[in-house]
Amino acid sequence: MPSRFRALCHAVVAVLTVSLLMPLTSTPASAAPALPPGFVLRDQPSGQAPFDLTDFAYLPDGSMLTTGKGGNVAWVSTTGQTQNIASLPVRNTGDLGLVGIAIAPDYATSRTVYTARAVDVPGGIALRASRWTVSGTAQPTGLTAEKVLVEGAANTDIHGITGVVAAPDGTVWVSTGDSSRFQGAADPFALNVYDLDKIFGKIFHVTSDGAGVPDNPYYAAANPNSLRSKVFASGFRSPFRFSLDASTGLPVVGDVGWGTWEEINFVQKGANHGWPCFEGNQPADGFSAMPQCASAVNTPPMLAVRHGTGVDNGNSITGGIVYNGESYPEEYRGAYFFGDYATEKLWTAKYDTQGRVVRPQETPPKFTGIGGPVKFLAAANGDIVYADIYSGLLRRLSYTTGNKAPVAVATSETNPETRTVSFDGSASYDFDNDPLTYEWDFGDGTTGTGAKVSHTYAAGTEKFTAKLTVKDGLQAVGSADVAVAPGNHSPKLTMTDPGDRLFAVGEEVKVGATITDTEDGALPVTWTTLIRHCPENAVCHAHPDHGATGPEFTMPFTDHTDSNLEFTASATDSAGVKVSKTYIAKPKEHRLTLTSNVAAALGITPEGGAASAMVVEGATVEIQAAEVASDGSSTFTGWSNGATGRLTNITMGTVDQTITANYITPIDKRYRDEPAVAQRLGAPTAPEAVDGTVRFRTYERGRLYWSKETGVKQIEGEILKKYLALGGHKEFGPPATDEMTTPDTIGRYNDFPLWPGKMQSSIYYTVNTGAHPVFGRIWQKWKALGGEAGELGYPTTDELPTPDGIGRFNHFSKNASIYYTVQTDAKAIWGRIRAKWEELGWEAGPLGYPSTDELGTPDGIGRFNHFTKAGSVYWTMQTDAHAIYGAIRQRWEALGWETSYLRYPTTDEFSVSGGRQNNFQGGYVFWNASTRVVTDRRW
Repeated sequence: MPSRFRALCHAVVAVLTVSLLMPLTSTPASAAPALPPGFVLRDQPSGQAPFDLTDFAYLPDGSMLTTGKGGNVAWVSTTGQTQNIASLPVRNTGDLGLVGIAIAPDYATSRTVYTARAVDVPGGIALRASRWTVSGTAQPTGLTAEKVLVEGAANTDIHGITGVVAAPDGTVWVSTGDSSRFQGAADPFALNVYDLDKIFGKIFHVTSDGAGVPDNPYYAAANPNSLRSKVFASGFRSPFRFSLDASTGLPVVGDVGWGTWEEINFVQKGANHGWPCFEGNQPADGFSAMPQCASAVNTPPMLAVRHGTGVDNGNSITGGIVYNGESYPEEYRGAYFFGDYATEKLWTAKYDTQGRVVRPQETPPKFTGIGGPVKFLAAANGDIVYADIYSGLLRRLSYTTGNKAPVAVATSETNPETRTVSFDGSASYDFDNDPLTYEWDFGDGTTGTGAKVSHTYAAGTEKFTAKLTVKDGLQAVGSADVAVAPGNHSPKLTMTDPGDRLFAVGEEVKVGATITDTEDGALPVTWTTLIRHCPENAVCHAHPDHGATGPEFTMPFTDHTDSNLEFTASATDSAGVKVSKTYIAKPKEHRLTLTSNVAAALGITPEGGAASAMVVEGATVEIQAAEVASDGSSTFTGWSNGATGRLTNITMGTVDQTITANYITPIDKRYRDEPAVAQRLGAPTAPEAVDGTVRFRTYERGRLYWSKETGVKQIEGEILKKYLALGGHKEFGPPATDEMTTPDTIGRYNDFPLWPGKMQSSIYYTVNTGAHPVFGRIWQKWKALGGEAGELGYPTTDELPTPDGIGRFNHFSKNASIYYTVQTDAKAIWGRIRAKWEELGWEAGPLGYPSTDELGTPDGIGRFNHFTKAGSVYWTMQTDAHAIYGAIRQRWEALGWETSYLRYPTTDEFSVSGGRQNNFQGGYVFWNASTRVVTDRRW
């Protein structure tokens, strides 16, 4: 294969390998980022060194954990401070090392995280995905209690374990590469990606304890911890970075290419994405000629990027995420962002819930020179954030005109004896969750900085107006004025509230406050309330609500989703100094998860269409399911809670809840709707299985198969046994017909379709012949001659190779055969002519392979086959079948064949004194062995 940039492309996260084509002490020489108007990149430290940063993940409080290839795990605070919390043992040669980290959805209570890494073990290297518990309280301090979830031996130090993702439902996804060599010739080891009992080239789906998820396509209830029970999909080369589509829960995977194509794959359960037999949607050079690839089936990529140095080319894909925020322009909302770290590019594209591209990636890409993205995540407001391996920084892509200005909140406390005022702006906030800077104008010509400051005013003026200005990282500004009287005591506010309680919808929240002032005595309390709505991955906004006065205030907790209820007590003294305090009532939430028995687009409407979200106890929310599942064929039948509409409302209970959308697959629908088929097949004995684009289910007496091309077809009995014995759908494709009865009622058959890499075929069965397949060109010839109703009858053998390895053949019940070679194509031979050919040794005899079908002579009396060794067999009712070949045949041909005076042969060629001879109806032809002269004579 070409080596023009493969050292970089195959390194993936392993850019510390000695095979890199650049010095390790500096980032690649690249131009400044080129971004569409309005976009900016903001950098944040990761706690990892340049060329070592591999992955990052957000903790619930907005801080992060990051990983370095060498094994370091760092914590990054919300304000950018970093601290190393663990150094895990790793094998970090080549692509290997600590390459992935994920945060469990219940981290707040479980403190669980997951890692993907390579480690040294006795005798070699292991690829390992693990579960850990984070030590420490508010701030992580270490990783403890490792539990291995997926592990297998590596073959090389490239294309190892490539990622880990924690799903909202608590399950874990893990990706691995093929662990084969990429330099030089195609490495047959890559074919191990097709072996379900080996770790290579897979997407795994496991529980938090490492068992296979029962819905996996190859799950075995008797052995849930087997590797094949954990497999969700296969056929990957180096699936470098994947995310879970929010509406379907399916992986969207970037697969690093070999010689020609980089892939983005929308991965269905049980899919085989073709590597190494296919790259992109084409046979892979060097691999496709291997025998194991003859029956390989490819699931085409959703997107493909061609290798090269051109503006539209990429050389090491990094799978990305869908943008679900609201600040980017409309064209990017719902777009899939993905990158190429070798060429420092970002693309966007859009796809639907069945993995069909509805907007291909831009050409040329609009984001270039952006560094080396090796992982994509979303900030709290949806902004795309990625790990830049070259710089070791986390880079956030923000849109300036979509940035929301921060809100300044300022309070003060005065000591009149010293005329010192303490200012506090720490309650200020930013809708985009950006860190803020604080600037104070004290109103007397002096200034200060910081969230909390103190200032002593000079004697004299009794009233000032101070101002707090807060700025976010994009320099958007918010401000608030504070009235201060340096010689006046500030009012004192004491609030009583429910504390850290959480509230369900409609539950009463009761707060109280007293406000006293040294100069004015007790002050009346004014209450205001605010519903602060912060939908997931979108901007926050506030809704003013009820107000009141008095020492106590009570109101029910809001039914507005994703919201806090803020109660603010305030008063202003006679000097104009205001005091206030806010109690924030937070929702009691439980996780609502939508699942489906077949992957489909599901969504909780008020949660932005996410399939899993925290929902307030007592809240009524709309849930929705697609009419047609992501496989393009299964249809919605109802919810597990009994609701039948695709759109329905549910009220969140007091515990986490999972609701399943039930889809009926075409297989189950036919079984349900056709009682005769169900009775014929018997009860199901296994769940529906998926292999690439083919689905099937096994019953007591047969199977039903489905593909988009063929629909649902039934196969059973001896035909099914033969079908499975010869490789099933991998060899034939799925059945294109049900098992049918032949017109003569003697036989039964299934036809099979044109399929990738396959020609049409059939399997026919009779009691006398058994079940036998007919393939390709032999099948076409047999069908052209009338099939079982024609001159040949039913197949009595499978298609077999001839002893010389040149040809292939089927025998048929009417003493007939069809023989095929590349040179002759498929030719039929039967009856007395075939008997004569058999007598003479088949294709190994003096005639060779048939080069024609059996044909009629022009006079209508005889029939014949010609053969490859310049021979023929001619038959008439009067003469029977006789062979003629060599020089004698040449003389007969020169005289005009059977139209000559010799007419038809009456003997085969036989030995006579001095030579060889054929007799004919009108004479004979003699070949002299000494002179090699041929003569013909009348009787």
